Amino acid sequence: MKRPILIAVIGYIIGIIVGLYFKTSIVFFYIPLIAIYLVYIKMIKQKPRKCKILSIRRYIRYLKIYLNFQVIILVIISSIISNIIVIKKDIRYERIYIDLSKIEKVYFTGVIVSDKEEKEFYNKYKIQVEYHKKKVKFYITTNKSQDLKYGDKITFSGTYKKPEIQRNYKGFDYSSYLKQLNIYGTIECDKLQLIERKQANKIFQISNTVLNRIIISTKQILNEETSSVLLGLILGYKIDIDEEMQQNFRNASMSHILAVSGMHITYVILGINIILKNIIGKRNSNILSIVVLIFYMFITNFSPSITRAGIMGIMVIFSKIVYRKNDIYTSMSISLFIILIYNPYLIQNLGLKLSYFGVLGIVAFNKSILKFLNNIKIKSKLYKYKIRPKINKSLDKIKEIISVSTSVQLAILPIILYNLNNLNPYLLISNLILSITIGPIVILGFLFIVIILINMKIAKMFSLTIEIGIKILISISKIGKAPFSKIYISTPKIYSIIIYYLLILILFFIYNIYSSKKPNITQVRIRNLIALLKIKLRINKDIVKKIIISIILILVVIKLYPKDLKINFIDVGQGDSCLIITPQNKTILIDGGGSMNSDFNVGKNTLIPYILDRGFTKIDIVIISHFDNDHIRRDIDFIRRIESKKSLYIKTGTKF
Repeated sequence: MKRPILIAVIGYIIGIIVGLYFKTSIVFFYIPLIAIYLVYIKMIKQKPRKCKILSIRRYIRYLKIYLNFQVIILVIISSIISNIIVIKKDIRYERIYIDLSKIEKVYFTGVIVSDKEEKEFYNKYKIQVEYHKKKVKFYITTNKSQDLKYGDKITFSGTYKKPEIQRNYKGFDYSSYLKQLNIYGTIECDKLQLIERKQANKIFQISNTVLNRIIISTKQILNEETSSVLLGLILGYKIDIDEEMQQNFRNASMSHILAVSGMHITYVILGINIILKNIIGKRNSNILSIVVLIFYMFITNFSPSITRAGIMGIMVIFSKIVYRKNDIYTSMSISLFIILIYNPYLIQNLGLKLSYFGVLGIVAFNKSILKFLNNIKIKSKLYKYKIRPKINKSLDKIKEIISVSTSVQLAILPIILYNLNNLNPYLLISNLILSITIGPIVILGFLFIVIILINMKIAKMFSLTIEIGIKILISISKIGKAPFSKIYISTPKIYSIIIYYLLILILFFIYNIYSSKKPNITQVRIRNLIALLKIKLRINKDIVKKIIISIILILVVIKLYPKDLKINFIDVGQGDSCLIITPQNKTILIDGGGSMNSDFNVGKNTLIPYILDRGFTKIDIVIISHFDNDHIRRDIDFIRRIESKKSLYIKTGTKF
């Protein structure tokens, strides 16, 4: 069996998905599938063989090469295991929710396992307590006067708040988000007492001390804007980056550089090898790289993207130490297996999806795109001169950057549209500029962070260089302010995402078949099959035309046929809001909710996502029933936001 870990991970993911979204045992899915398979095998044996172009039996033989008995058994076993784990975890979460919700005031003793998160009216911490002989994490909120540190052991009492579930169609599910963090809810503290300090895990305590020293020292040397972006770039610490700056990075499709990932790991490994390889030897520098990567994962708090990149980086280095060839699919599988065993709910994490699909995109598409770009011939008078080799070298580098960027974007595009509902037409431009400039900036940033831990005076000497590098990044991010930089897209359906990936894979598969100079037997067979299909279509072109016209007419009739009137009430907290969809598919928004005493932007965080999730990118009519704050306040914010972004069109049908 080839790549058994990959097969086991596929099964493990299937089990998690069935447990999370169907809330049932996967065994109930396997029983009918096995029955259908056995019936099909029996029918196939009874039928005589016939030569057909579209023969299901013929192509199932290809599947049997990959889906043999051992593979099927491994997928079934791993999926059942993960399915049981998810169901048991869900039961545990629900039990704790119910038990603590019944208690008027809870009493716990625990250890603070996060730094302070300052809010407008309170401070927020993550705490680990013992509940029914098992370690459980909660968020706790305290008043502004109480200042706790990482590792503080406290005893406290307060009111437990169960995390809210999804309140609107495809809306944000806070309980699901907290499960990704292994957190069971929030406790609003009314009393707490400090028992002793530095009681957290020793390694985490040391890594947190190092992290805080880096943050404080960076803020002392650099100005607020530069330090916040640098800390986000090198450590993934985005707390101090203001919302406008983060929005610019998102709009310019650059937010991935503020999430520590494979790029950072690559530069860490390269930096250590370049500096120390000749001093301590290649083998020792590789061992040191593994140690540094593990510590780097600790100080970045093991986010899914850094964990994926870190484990894969460690495996690449380890394969060099033991003189074995590294297999990227096995490396990805092991890293994903470790992450999902630790917390299966991380399968829903957006950063994890983008990270793995980005790598898969490079593996699946990069070679083909690069081959296509290399086949493009560029003629220039400059080629007559001696600078031709330099031009070729520069062009090769640009082609490589475009190829990698395009590969990643093709793979993650449906995920971005499904989760973020926006498209940036300048993403290739911004990523091309970013790819050229980001390397030196990241290397300088790492050197700066290391020097800070050694000597502050030397670090100050590099402050001007760092500021220039960060300002370059900020300037590139301003592409996000360009006209039409954020185009809203309605949430795609799951079936359309599946069709997208199938079409992309088929197109690249066919391109590889026809661009191969020495095709193998399978590629020759597929070429012949495509040629045969072309002949059949030419012979029956009248039938094909009739089928196409019939499909178009059916789609037009479905589109024009009047639908039912739909009235959707939107949960906006305080106040009311309603979206009406008429039989002619026109949209009417009535009120928007909101409160003068809350900073939560209902228009941005609830109304726009809800409308996009319903499949609309414009509102035809906005109606405001009356001018109370809980009806009109966020309507005004909603309309202003849309008009300023020029992404949705609002037509107000009533004058007030």
